Amino acid sequence: MSTPRRRPARDAELLAGSVRAFAARGYFGTSTAQVAAEMGVSQPYVIRTFGSKLELFVRTHAFAAAEIVEVFRAAMIAGFDGDRLGAAYRELVLSNPAALLVWAHAFSAATAEPAIGAESRRQFDDVYRTLRDAGASDAELWAFMGRGMLINNLLLMEAPRYSRDYDFAPLIDLVFGARPPLPPHPALPAPPPPRSGVT
Repeated sequence: MSTPRRRPARDAELLAGSVRAFAARGYFGTSTAQVAAEMGVSQPYVIRTFGSKLELFVRTHAFAAAEIVEVFRAAMIAGFDGDRLGAAYRELVLSNPAALLVWAHAFSAATAEPAIGAESRRQFDDVYRTLRDAGASDAELWAFMGRGMLINNLLLMEAPRYSRDYDFAPLIDLVFGARPPLPPHPALPAPPPPRSGVT
């Protein structure tokens, strides 16, 4: 008797758990047992369903990355508008920091694992084609995607949370406006409260 096909909704639920697991510790620091615990299933089930850890991470990255394209397509009502798309992207990464961490972990693992490198390039190309097809020129994409990478890097180092301790605070205000209320890093405890007089 053939094995019943898994429902897409179930796949999404499991991959969302995988995003949370890999976000906390990255590809190399996460075991399939930890992913299974986050999913709420057994480790043998994870292997049977998704294959190796490498295959699981590639699927997880593709799942997390698909949200970028979905957000851009929803925001491209009248073609390419860098300000509107940039606001949509900021909202996405601020509301879903686990996905941003998975994207970053993929970049850092790309040279060691060719399959992850190929998946990262596929995602980048998907975003590029989506924006180009909306009418953006390569010069506009250079500027727009460069701003996106700056947003990513600032959030990954938790720069908005600690900006008042550094000279780059004006840049944070320019990029984000009012400093966003960031959740704690999935792998770290919550930071101590701000010093008295610092908002």
